[in-house]
Amino acid sequence: MARRVTLIDVSSAAGVGIATVSRALGDHPDVSEATRERVRSVARELGYRPSVTARALRSGGYHAISVIVPDAGWGWWEPVIRAAFRAASDEGYQLMVHPVAGIDGGTAAVVEGLANVPTEGVIVISMPDQDAVRDACDRIALPAIAVDDTSRAVRFPTISARNREGARAAVEHLIAQGRRSIALLRAELGDSPTDWGDGLFIDERTIGYREALEAAGIAVDESLLIDCADPFDESREIWPELDAALERGVHIDAVFCLADLMAAPAVRTLRARGLRVPDDVALVGFDDERAAVLIDPQLTTMRQPYAEMGRFAVELLLRRIQGEQLEERRHEFDTSLVERASTRR
Repeated sequence: MARRVTLIDVSSAAGVGIATVSRALGDHPDVSEATRERVRSVARELGYRPSVTARALRSGGYHAISVIVPDAGWGWWEPVIRAAFRAASDEGYQLMVHPVAGIDGGTAAVVEGLANVPTEGVIVISMPDQDAVRDACDRIALPAIAVDDTSRAVRFPTISARNREGARAAVEHLIAQGRRSIALLRAELGDSPTDWGDGLFIDERTIGYREALEAAGIAVDESLLIDCADPFDESREIWPELDAALERGVHIDAVFCLADLMAAPAVRTLRARGLRVPDDVALVGFDDERAAVLIDPQLTTMRQPYAEMGRFAVELLLRRIQGEQLEERRHEFDTSLVERASTRR
Protein backbone atom coordinates (compact mmCIF):
# COMPACT_ATOMS: atom_id res chain seq x y z
CA MET A 1 0.00 0.00 0.00
CA ALA A 2 1.36 3.46 -0.96
CA ARG A 3 2.50 5.63 1.95
CA ARG A 4 0.29 8.61 2.70
CA VAL A 5 1.90 11.93 1.69
CA THR A 6 2.42 14.19 4.71
CA LEU A 7 3.03 17.89 5.34
CA ILE A 8 6.70 17.01 5.89
CA ASP A 9 6.91 15.63 2.32
CA VAL A 10 5.33 18.77 0.88
CA SER A 11 7.61 20.96 2.99
CA SER A 12 10.74 19.15 1.78
CA ALA A 13 9.72 19.24 -1.89
CA ALA A 14 8.66 22.91 -1.80
CA GLY A 15 11.74 24.03 0.14
CA VAL A 16 9.76 25.82 2.87
CA GLY A 17 8.97 25.08 6.50
CA ILE A 18 6.07 22.95 7.68
CA ALA A 19 4.38 25.96 9.23
CA THR A 20 4.54 27.76 5.89
CA VAL A 21 3.00 24.76 4.15
CA SER A 22 0.19 24.63 6.68
CA ARG A 23 -0.50 28.35 6.26
CA ALA A 24 -0.32 28.16 2.47
CA LEU A 25 -2.80 25.31 2.28
CA GLY A 26 -5.07 27.04 4.78
CA ASP A 27 -5.27 30.43 2.99
CA HIS A 28 -3.40 32.18 5.80
CA PRO A 29 -2.82 35.87 4.94
CA ASP A 30 0.84 35.78 6.08
CA VAL A 31 1.87 33.78 2.99
CA SER A 32 2.65 35.46 -0.32
CA GLU A 33 0.62 34.52 -3.37
CA ALA A 34 3.72 33.10 -5.11
CA THR A 35 4.58 30.85 -2.16
CA ARG A 36 0.97 29.77 -1.82
CA GLU A 37 0.78 28.72 -5.47
CA ARG A 38 4.14 26.92 -5.35
CA VAL A 39 3.15 24.95 -2.21
CA ARG A 40 -0.23 24.01 -3.65
CA SER A 41 1.33 22.93 -6.92
CA VAL A 42 3.80 20.67 -5.11
CA ALA A 43 1.00 19.26 -2.94
CA ARG A 44 -1.02 18.39 -6.04
CA GLU A 45 1.97 16.73 -7.74
CA LEU A 46 2.73 14.61 -4.67
CA GLY A 47 -0.92 13.66 -4.17
CA TYR A 48 -1.17 15.25 -0.74
CA ARG A 49 -4.62 14.87 0.83
CA PRO A 50 -5.36 16.83 4.03
CA SER A 51 -6.86 15.00 6.99
CA VAL A 52 -10.58 15.74 7.19
CA THR A 53 -10.58 14.84 10.89
CA ALA A 54 -7.65 17.11 11.72
CA ARG A 55 -9.20 19.99 9.80
CA ALA A 56 -12.53 19.51 11.58
CA LEU A 57 -10.82 19.37 14.96
CA ARG A 58 -9.03 22.64 14.26
CA SER A 59 -12.24 24.33 13.17
CA GLY A 60 -14.27 22.95 16.08
CA GLY A 61 -16.66 21.23 13.69
CA TYR A 62 -15.95 17.62 14.65
CA HIS A 63 -18.23 15.80 17.09
CA ALA A 64 -17.99 12.11 17.85
CA ILE A 65 -19.15 9.50 20.31
CA SER A 66 -17.95 5.94 20.76
CA VAL A 67 -19.48 2.50 21.21
CA ILE A 68 -17.60 -0.37 22.87
CA VAL A 69 -18.78 -3.84 21.85
CA PRO A 70 -18.11 -7.10 23.76
CA ASP A 71 -15.19 -9.46 23.38
CA ALA A 72 -17.15 -12.03 21.40
CA GLY A 73 -18.37 -12.67 17.87
CA TRP A 74 -20.56 -10.08 16.15
CA GLY A 75 -23.94 -10.63 17.72
CA TRP A 76 -27.23 -9.22 18.92
CA TRP A 77 -25.83 -5.72 19.38
CA GLU A 78 -25.38 -5.09 15.64
CA PRO A 79 -28.88 -3.56 15.19
CA VAL A 80 -28.29 -1.48 18.34
CA ILE A 81 -25.21 0.02 16.70
CA ARG A 82 -27.01 0.64 13.41
CA ALA A 83 -29.77 2.56 15.18
CA ALA A 84 -27.24 4.44 17.32
CA PHE A 85 -25.28 5.43 14.21
CA ARG A 86 -28.37 6.90 12.55
CA ALA A 87 -29.44 8.70 15.72
CA ALA A 88 -25.96 10.15 16.22
CA SER A 89 -25.75 11.22 12.58
CA ASP A 90 -29.07 13.03 12.87
CA GLU A 91 -27.54 15.10 15.67
CA GLY A 92 -24.34 15.86 13.76
CA TYR A 93 -22.15 13.27 15.51
CA GLN A 94 -19.85 10.62 14.11
CA LEU A 95 -20.02 7.22 15.81
CA MET A 96 -16.88 5.14 16.32
CA VAL A 97 -16.96 1.43 17.24
CA HIS A 98 -14.30 -0.08 19.51
CA PRO A 99 -14.23 -3.87 20.09
CA VAL A 100 -12.74 -5.15 23.33
CA ALA A 101 -10.90 -7.72 21.20
CA GLY A 102 -9.09 -9.51 24.03
CA ILE A 103 -7.30 -6.40 25.31
CA ASP A 104 -5.72 -6.87 28.75
CA GLY A 105 -7.92 -5.14 31.27
CA GLY A 106 -11.03 -5.67 29.18
CA THR A 107 -13.67 -2.99 28.75
CA ALA A 108 -12.17 -0.69 31.38
CA ALA A 109 -8.85 -0.64 29.50
CA VAL A 110 -10.62 0.23 26.23
CA VAL A 111 -12.37 3.12 28.00
CA GLU A 112 -9.07 4.49 29.30
CA GLY A 113 -7.67 4.30 25.76
CA LEU A 114 -10.39 6.72 24.65
CA ALA A 115 -8.48 9.48 26.44
CA ASN A 116 -6.42 9.69 23.23
CA VAL A 117 -9.42 9.60 20.89
CA PRO A 118 -11.49 12.67 19.86
CA THR A 119 -14.70 11.36 21.42
CA GLU A 120 -17.11 13.15 23.73
CA GLY A 121 -18.81 10.15 25.31
CA VAL A 122 -19.19 6.39 25.14
CA ILE A 123 -21.94 3.76 24.99
CA VAL A 124 -20.77 0.46 26.43
CA ILE A 125 -22.66 -2.62 25.23
CA SER A 126 -22.62 -5.53 27.67
CA MET A 127 -20.78 -4.24 30.73
CA PRO A 128 -20.26 -7.19 33.09
CA ASP A 129 -18.27 -5.04 35.56
CA GLN A 130 -19.85 -1.61 35.80
CA ASP A 131 -17.71 -0.65 38.82
CA ALA A 132 -14.40 -0.99 36.93
CA VAL A 133 -15.75 0.80 33.86
CA ARG A 134 -17.16 3.62 35.98
CA ASP A 135 -13.76 4.13 37.62
CA ALA A 136 -12.13 4.28 34.18
CA CYS A 137 -14.69 6.82 32.93
CA ASP A 138 -14.20 8.97 36.02
CA ARG A 139 -10.41 9.01 35.55
CA ILE A 140 -10.73 10.56 32.09
CA ALA A 141 -13.98 12.48 32.75
CA LEU A 142 -15.85 10.65 29.98
CA PRO A 143 -19.69 10.50 30.05
CA ALA A 144 -21.03 6.97 29.51
CA ILE A 145 -24.25 5.01 29.03
CA ALA A 146 -24.61 1.23 29.36
CA VAL A 147 -26.66 -1.16 27.23
CA ASP A 148 -26.50 -4.11 29.56
CA ASP A 149 -28.51 -6.73 31.41
CA THR A 150 -25.60 -8.80 32.71
CA SER A 151 -24.56 -6.80 35.79
CA ARG A 152 -26.49 -6.42 39.03
CA ALA A 153 -24.63 -3.22 39.91
CA VAL A 154 -25.91 -0.12 38.11
CA ARG A 155 -23.31 2.66 37.97
CA PHE A 156 -24.57 4.34 34.80
CA PRO A 157 -27.89 5.08 33.15
CA THR A 158 -28.43 1.55 31.85
CA ILE A 159 -30.67 0.24 29.07
CA SER A 160 -31.97 -3.32 28.89
CA ALA A 161 -34.99 -5.42 28.00
CA ARG A 162 -37.66 -6.48 30.48
CA ASN A 163 -36.26 -9.97 30.79
CA ARG A 164 -38.58 -11.29 33.47
CA GLU A 165 -41.74 -10.25 31.66
CA GLY A 166 -40.38 -11.45 28.32
CA ALA A 167 -39.53 -14.89 29.64
CA ARG A 168 -42.96 -15.20 31.20
CA ALA A 169 -44.59 -14.36 27.85
CA ALA A 170 -42.41 -16.93 26.07
CA VAL A 171 -43.45 -19.73 28.43
CA GLU A 172 -47.10 -18.61 28.35
CA HIS A 173 -46.96 -19.03 24.58
CA LEU A 174 -45.86 -22.65 25.03
CA ILE A 175 -48.50 -23.31 27.67
CA ALA A 176 -51.20 -21.90 25.38
CA GLN A 177 -50.22 -24.58 22.86
CA GLY A 178 -50.86 -27.30 25.41
CA ARG A 179 -47.26 -27.89 26.42
CA ARG A 180 -46.82 -28.90 30.05
CA SER A 181 -43.34 -30.43 30.43
CA ILE A 182 -41.36 -27.31 29.55
CA ALA A 183 -37.60 -27.43 30.02
CA LEU A 184 -35.53 -24.31 30.67
CA LEU A 185 -32.15 -24.40 28.93
CA ARG A 186 -29.78 -22.04 30.77
CA ALA A 187 -26.13 -21.00 30.59
CA GLU A 188 -23.79 -22.32 33.27
CA LEU A 189 -21.40 -19.43 33.85
CA GLY A 190 -18.92 -21.13 36.16
CA ASP A 191 -16.28 -19.11 37.99
CA SER A 192 -14.58 -17.46 35.00
CA PRO A 193 -15.60 -13.91 34.05
CA THR A 194 -17.52 -13.72 30.78
CA ASP A 195 -19.55 -11.27 28.74
CA TRP A 196 -22.57 -12.74 30.55
CA GLY A 197 -21.42 -10.93 33.71
CA ASP A 198 -22.85 -12.12 37.01
CA GLY A 199 -25.95 -13.52 35.33
CA LEU A 200 -28.63 -10.96 36.19
CA PHE A 201 -30.59 -11.68 33.01
CA ILE A 202 -30.34 -15.43 33.66
CA ASP A 203 -31.99 -15.01 37.04
CA GLU A 204 -34.68 -12.69 35.68
CA ARG A 205 -35.58 -15.01 32.81
CA THR A 206 -35.65 -17.95 35.20
CA ILE A 207 -38.07 -16.08 37.47
CA GLY A 208 -40.30 -15.33 34.46
CA TYR A 209 -40.26 -19.03 33.52
CA ARG A 210 -41.30 -20.04 37.04
CA GLU A 211 -44.03 -17.39 37.23
CA ALA A 212 -45.63 -18.55 33.98
CA LEU A 213 -45.79 -22.16 35.14
CA GLU A 214 -47.10 -21.30 38.59
CA ALA A 215 -49.78 -18.99 37.17
CA ALA A 216 -50.98 -21.86 34.97
CA GLY A 217 -51.08 -24.26 37.90
CA ILE A 218 -48.14 -26.30 36.61
CA ALA A 219 -45.68 -27.45 39.26
CA VAL A 220 -42.08 -26.47 38.57
CA ASP A 221 -40.05 -29.62 37.96
CA GLU A 222 -36.47 -28.85 38.98
CA SER A 223 -35.19 -31.63 36.72
CA LEU A 224 -36.35 -29.51 33.76
CA LEU A 225 -34.00 -26.64 34.67
CA ILE A 226 -30.97 -27.66 32.63
CA ASP A 227 -27.70 -25.72 32.90
CA CYS A 228 -25.34 -26.03 29.93
CA ALA A 229 -21.60 -25.46 30.21
CA ASP A 230 -19.60 -23.43 27.68
CA PRO A 231 -22.59 -21.62 26.16
CA PHE A 232 -20.38 -19.56 23.81
CA ASP A 233 -19.34 -22.57 21.73
CA GLU A 234 -21.64 -22.15 18.73
CA SER A 235 -20.02 -25.07 16.91
CA ARG A 236 -21.07 -27.80 19.35
CA GLU A 237 -23.30 -30.49 17.94
CA ILE A 238 -25.49 -31.10 20.99
CA TRP A 239 -25.97 -30.02 24.59
CA PRO A 240 -24.71 -32.99 26.64
CA GLU A 241 -26.76 -31.84 29.63
CA LEU A 242 -30.02 -31.90 27.65
CA ASP A 243 -29.06 -35.21 26.08
CA ALA A 244 -28.39 -36.69 29.53
CA ALA A 245 -31.83 -35.60 30.76
CA LEU A 246 -33.47 -37.29 27.77
CA GLU A 247 -31.34 -40.40 28.34
CA ARG A 248 -32.67 -40.55 31.93
CA GLY A 249 -36.20 -40.57 30.55
CA VAL A 250 -37.14 -37.02 31.53
CA HIS A 251 -40.29 -36.16 29.56
CA ILE A 252 -40.02 -32.87 27.65
CA ASP A 253 -42.59 -31.46 25.24
CA ALA A 254 -41.17 -27.93 25.01
CA VAL A 255 -37.88 -26.11 25.57
CA PHE A 256 -37.38 -22.45 26.47
CA CYS A 257 -33.81 -21.50 25.51
CA LEU A 258 -32.51 -18.65 27.63
CA ALA A 259 -30.80 -17.18 24.55
CA ASP A 260 -31.20 -17.78 20.81
CA LEU A 261 -27.60 -18.93 20.39
CA MET A 262 -28.45 -21.99 22.52
CA ALA A 263 -31.24 -23.11 20.19
CA ALA A 264 -29.31 -24.75 17.34
CA PRO A 265 -27.53 -27.33 19.54
CA ALA A 266 -30.87 -27.91 21.29
CA VAL A 267 -32.54 -28.76 17.96
CA ARG A 268 -29.69 -31.14 17.05
CA THR A 269 -29.90 -32.80 20.47
CA LEU A 270 -33.62 -33.42 20.08
CA ARG A 271 -33.24 -34.75 16.53
CA ALA A 272 -30.49 -37.12 17.63
CA ARG A 273 -33.05 -38.57 20.05
CA GLY A 274 -35.65 -38.95 17.30
CA LEU A 275 -37.75 -35.99 18.48
CA ARG A 276 -39.25 -33.58 15.94
CA VAL A 277 -39.47 -29.80 16.36
CA PRO A 278 -42.18 -28.65 16.82
CA ASP A 279 -44.34 -31.79 16.52
CA ASP A 280 -42.86 -33.54 19.55
CA VAL A 281 -41.05 -30.67 21.25
CA ALA A 282 -41.74 -26.97 20.71
CA LEU A 283 -38.83 -24.53 21.01
CA VAL A 284 -38.72 -20.86 22.03
CA GLY A 285 -35.70 -18.57 22.37
CA PHE A 286 -34.99 -15.07 23.60
CA ASP A 287 -33.36 -12.07 21.83
CA ASP A 288 -34.33 -12.49 18.15
CA GLU A 289 -30.80 -12.21 16.95
CA ARG A 290 -29.53 -13.56 13.64
CA ALA A 291 -29.25 -17.10 14.98
CA ALA A 292 -33.04 -17.29 15.25
CA VAL A 293 -33.58 -17.31 11.49
CA LEU A 294 -30.56 -19.43 10.55
CA ILE A 295 -31.68 -22.66 12.19
CA ASP A 296 -34.23 -25.16 10.84
CA PRO A 297 -36.98 -24.78 11.82
CA GLN A 298 -36.71 -21.04 12.30
CA LEU A 299 -37.00 -20.06 15.93
CA THR A 300 -39.94 -18.53 17.75
CA THR A 301 -38.40 -16.02 20.12
CA MET A 302 -38.81 -12.90 22.23
CA ARG A 303 -37.54 -9.90 20.30
CA GLN A 304 -35.60 -7.20 22.10
CA PRO A 305 -36.34 -3.72 20.63
CA TYR A 306 -32.75 -3.14 19.56
CA ALA A 307 -33.41 -0.08 17.39
CA GLU A 308 -35.29 1.69 20.17
CA MET A 309 -32.54 0.83 22.63
CA GLY A 310 -29.83 2.17 20.32
CA ARG A 311 -31.64 5.44 19.69
CA PHE A 312 -32.38 5.94 23.37
CA ALA A 313 -28.75 5.24 24.29
CA VAL A 314 -27.63 8.07 21.99
CA GLU A 315 -30.32 10.37 23.36
CA LEU A 316 -29.22 9.75 26.95
CA LEU A 317 -25.53 10.13 26.11
CA LEU A 318 -26.00 13.45 24.32
CA ARG A 319 -28.03 14.75 27.25
CA ARG A 320 -25.19 13.73 29.54
CA ILE A 321 -22.59 15.37 27.27
CA GLN A 322 -24.60 18.58 27.39
CA GLY A 323 -24.27 18.62 31.16
CA GLU A 324 -27.53 17.08 32.32
CA GLN A 325 -27.24 14.95 35.44
CA LEU A 326 -28.93 11.62 34.78
CA GLU A 327 -30.08 9.12 37.37
CA GLU A 328 -28.03 5.93 37.57
CA ARG A 329 -30.88 3.51 37.00
CA ARG A 330 -32.06 0.84 34.60
CA HIS A 331 -34.32 1.83 31.69
CA GLU A 332 -36.20 -1.30 30.58
CA PHE A 333 -37.90 -1.90 27.22
CA ASP A 334 -40.72 -4.30 26.42
CA THR A 335 -40.01 -7.40 24.34
CA SER A 336 -42.41 -8.91 21.80
CA LEU A 337 -43.13 -12.48 20.70
CA VAL A 338 -42.07 -13.37 17.16
CA GLU A 339 -43.74 -16.64 16.23
CA ARG A 340 -41.97 -18.88 13.73
CA ALA A 341 -41.93 -22.53 12.74
CA SER A 342 -40.36 -23.93 15.93
CA THR A 343 -43.72 -23.66 17.74
CA ARG A 344 -46.13 -24.09 14.84
CA ARG A 345 -47.56 -27.59 14.67
